[in-house]
Amino acid sequence: MTNVLFVAVDRDLVNRVAALDGHRVVSIDRESIPRSGRWNLSDKTFRPDLIFVGSGMTAQGALEYAKVIAGEYPEIAVALVAEPKDELIRRVTGLGIRGVVSPRISDADLVGLLDRVGRNAQAVRSDAPKDIPAPVAPTAPRATTTYPHQVIVVASPKGGVGKTTTTVSLAGLLAESAPGEVVVIDFDLQFGNVATMLNLEPSYTVTDAFVSGVDDSMRLRTLLTPHPANFYVLASSDNPAENGHVTGDQIRKLVHHYSSSFRYVIVDTSAGLMEETLSSLEEATDAVFVVTLDVATLRAARREVEVLAQLNLLPQRRHVVLNRTDRKSGLAERDVERILGLPVNAAIPASSRVALSANRGELAVKSRRRNPVRNPMKDLAGRVSDVTKHREGGLR
Repeated sequence: MTNVLFVAVDRDLVNRVAALDGHRVVSIDRESIPRSGRWNLSDKTFRPDLIFVGSGMTAQGALEYAKVIAGEYPEIAVALVAEPKDELIRRVTGLGIRGVVSPRISDADLVGLLDRVGRNAQAVRSDAPKDIPAPVAPTAPRATTTYPHQVIVVASPKGGVGKTTTTVSLAGLLAESAPGEVVVIDFDLQFGNVATMLNLEPSYTVTDAFVSGVDDSMRLRTLLTPHPANFYVLASSDNPAENGHVTGDQIRKLVHHYSSSFRYVIVDTSAGLMEETLSSLEEATDAVFVVTLDVATLRAARREVEVLAQLNLLPQRRHVVLNRTDRKSGLAERDVERILGLPVNAAIPASSRVALSANRGELAVKSRRRNPVRNPMKDLAGRVSDVTKHREGGLR
């Protein structure tokens, strides 16, 4: 049972949630917000697990109220109901707000969001009553989370296989059901291009994170660049020399601190087993290996997996993405599995849509119509987000 409180939200979204099984809904319009400053919940009959704050309030009022809840009651998920525009997403960054939800969110994504919040709430719900404040002056938010985090490291022994495309596609799909709870870290410290691929102009990069000190969680949140698809990016530096003295311990701590505040941290890496890749894998719950249909890449990937196993850096949850599949290559999926020694979990067909999307600064998985890339990537996202699944098979 998930308790959902709507504050000044359009009735259509309220009715859609009320029609779903397994949720208790309370809706309060702008005029009904108590002037005393608090809703008294001492009777224990209704304690919200999720609060939607809508456009029935002024933009500033909605932000201030959401900040209060996120700061004082981090166990309660808070989301703004509004069009997810860049400026609004930028304003909520670092406030502890879970994200910006479109009033036209699809039924499937709405069900996924509510179910996930319900599972998290079940694990942390307490019998001790608390009053929920009405809109008042904002307080400082606490960066915390009440559910297990996932760190997903995307790796490959060779460049040009589609690691970055896989990273940003996975981020976009996970953010559909977990808006505001996904962070991409571009740890290709020399030639990272996540920001370029997404047409972002970040004010800060990983260099600023290292300079600021990787122990300041609140400061680290302010360095993120929001993407319209409801996830965040910590971009790589434009100057490869700036991070020449970064240590593995700094990298590991940076990943750890972001994972303490966000549901998913996805790490894009450079080719091979560089220090940033190995250090990220120390924190990883999942590894995504991206390969293509050529024997040299597959054998190198096999060796990479073997080395990581020897170093005890191979996560239990591992996923293989076979990118740019083509019947004319002379290799089939079963050949890939034989050479690599691991099952293929997502086969992405070769498509001009990927290059076109990158040139436009769009996500290749954004379109839902006749998109050969979206469905296999969505299957991968579902596999990653299902924490009940573990390793399927091992090196053969």
